[in-house]
Amino acid sequence: MDCIASGIGHSMKQAVIDIGTNTCLLLIAESDHVGEIKVIRDVHNIARLGAGVDRTKLIQAESYERLKNILLGCQKILDENNVEVTAVIATSAMRDAENKEEIARKIKSDCGFDVEILSGEDESIWSFRGAVCGLQSNELRGTVATLDIGGGSTELSIGENGIYLYGRSINIGAVRIKERFLSPSSDESSIKSARDFIQTALRNTFANIKTHRLIAVAGTPTALAAMKLKLLTFDAKKVNGTILTSEDVKIMTEEILSLSAEQLIRKYPAVHPSRADILPAGALILEEILWYLNLKEVRVSTYGLRYGIMIREFERMMGAKSGEWLITSE
Repeated sequence: MDCIASGIGHSMKQAVIDIGTNTCLLLIAESDHVGEIKVIRDVHNIARLGAGVDRTKLIQAESYERLKNILLGCQKILDENNVEVTAVIATSAMRDAENKEEIARKIKSDCGFDVEILSGEDESIWSFRGAVCGLQSNELRGTVATLDIGGGSTELSIGENGIYLYGRSINIGAVRIKERFLSPSSDESSIKSARDFIQTALRNTFANIKTHRLIAVAGTPTALAAMKLKLLTFDAKKVNGTILTSEDVKIMTEEILSLSAEQLIRKYPAVHPSRADILPAGALILEEILWYLNLKEVRVSTYGLRYGIMIREFERMMGAKSGEWLITSE
């Protein structure tokens, strides 16, 4: 697809902060025409904002303090890069929390950010746009599904020839499944209960879903890809595009469930220490979704929701849209 000429004569800079249930991600990029984004910074932090939200329906004070400190650090990075426009979005934990308005006010007061709480449908749309950005037309032919395994929710979206058709946000996420079924231990009974819960949620949400290709974003698939590649440190360029077979996922899930978080980090140093405890739950979700969709493999992408929101913001600023966005980095 040809990019639409925007008539923009100068480079525009934009930032997106994605406040998830587990992570807080900062993306800074610039663009001088519709269809291409140059990434300046892509910063990952883990705040675990959603700790306990599944059980209490409240964001805890200590979780907010972790987030606040990360956001203040983000503000410093924004200042260093002379970014004036920042879109701040929040997802499952903030959607579910009964004190979300109070938390949003505190973020504004303490850090200066206005927070947009995305609906599940919006998260599904923009996660799809982010997951497929950077892919060529020939890679998007036919039906393509995207999967975003988050801490609180999972978004499964369907597109045709790169165009979003429909999707849903399901309340199965790595933090939620871990807290509900795999804490403090992962015995056979609790693992079976987790699997049954995931399958029930999928059946209730997607009755007759058919796709031949799946692209997965977010921490679970990227961590599994780093494990498959035996990376000593996480490398997004190496991880992006990695193919995980269903057999890969099955074997790694079995192994992860048998290891403590400390053992997992020792054996696979590219796994973030603050993700190790929820990776078994995330791997279970991925394994069950591959089984449900009857797919033999999944392609891992290091893009995702924050990239989709970045595209949304640039398209708003430029007043034009493109079916394809090329992602480059400095």
